[in-house]
Amino acid sequence: MPTPTYDRLRNNRQVLFEYVPNETLTAYPYADRYTLTLLTQGTIQVTLNGEELTLEAPVVLCTNYADRFALQKDSFFQAQSLCFHPKFVNRALDFETLEKDCFEELNEQHDRDMMSYFNHKYNCNGVFPLHAAAYLKAGQWVKLMGAESLTQSDWSWTCRIRRYLLQTIYLLDDIYMEQWHEKEEGRQSPVDKVLDYIHTNYTVCIGLPDLCNIAGTNRTRLNQDFKNRTGTTVIKYLNNYRINIAKQSLTHTDLKLDELADALGYRYSSYFITQFTKAVGMTPGEYREKYRVVRDPHGTTL
Repeated sequence: MPTPTYDRLRNNRQVLFEYVPNETLTAYPYADRYTLTLLTQGTIQVTLNGEELTLEAPVVLCTNYADRFALQKDSFFQAQSLCFHPKFVNRALDFETLEKDCFEELNEQHDRDMMSYFNHKYNCNGVFPLHAAAYLKAGQWVKLMGAESLTQSDWSWTCRIRRYLLQTIYLLDDIYMEQWHEKEEGRQSPVDKVLDYIHTNYTVCIGLPDLCNIAGTNRTRLNQDFKNRTGTTVIKYLNNYRINIAKQSLTHTDLKLDELADALGYRYSSYFITQFTKAVGMTPGEYREKYRVVRDPHGTTL
């Protein structure tokens, strides 16, 4: 078990999240935890649940407490791990309820699906090779989570870790879906390329010309193909995708609106507020007040 994390700002109560800055893989995986390991340097040969795997950095490995793991051979490698109980993500989630899979609430079903990669569902072995752009994002978020767990700079540090953790898992979900599409179709269509780009780059400013370049087509053809596939235009899809992430952030974090707008790729917070209000029918502040998820000092929902 990694060194427990205690919230120094809230009576030193234990938080169900640990950061391992120098992962050796010698006492791995960890009891009563899901573990997300980012291999940043080197190549290792491992056995995971009877399957022999060669992992070459940069790569992410997702495991659970029941996995059978052995490090067979390694060159010099560097890795970091994030260990968490599913209750850290959502109070309704624990290993027993995830096994029974009996969730009625939509947000619980969503968070359950995000845990599937640690449980090796969907024919996933928990290994996610990272391309350059994905590695930059994952590496940054892992460092931020590590820094937050060590510094505990304010009362919202656990909320920020949860946000970065979910963003990292969303990124892995995009990688898995990209691999699935390539396997099923043999190659990506222009719409698939744009969808993958939106899902992994929504945090930066994106314009229609950028997406046309990604797709290799003009805006008229792209919008037509996109509407046939999704039922809406590409920019409306991008905005709706950001709004859905904004809803999660508003209810689960204490981010200020200008911070949230910047994290979602909006140049101006006023534009974000306008777009959110138009799409949802209430301002971001009103939505947060109505649907806020209250969390206890353990980092779990009440």
